[in-house]
Amino acid sequence: MLGLRACFDPEAACGLRAVYEFHIDDEVFHSRIDDASIETLHGPAQYPDATVTMSEQIFLGLTAQDLTPAQASEDGAASVSGDAEALRRLRGLFRLPAPGPRTGDTPV
Repeated sequence: MLGLRACFDPEAACGLRAVYEFHIDDEVFHSRIDDASIETLHGPAQYPDATVTMSEQIFLGLTAQDLTPAQASEDGAASVSGDAEALRRLRGLFRLPAPGPRTGDTPV
């Protein structure tokens, strides 16, 4: 859940109001997106707009932009259901941050 907040791209969520329910490995949680803000909570959503079931490895592929939800679903690596627009917008909502440069002051 903390990873979702860290990977959340507020610009990609402008104008979006949706609730996503995630089943990642044995974890169930949901995220409420409200026009560039995110709230992430443990447990299932009462009325999710979209539900996504996948492994952590597949989720990391999505956040790295190596894979789309549709590709993961077609390959059988994920199960997605719900509102088509919410699912379409899902791909851009979470991105792994670009690695920052290391400086000599950074402890190893």
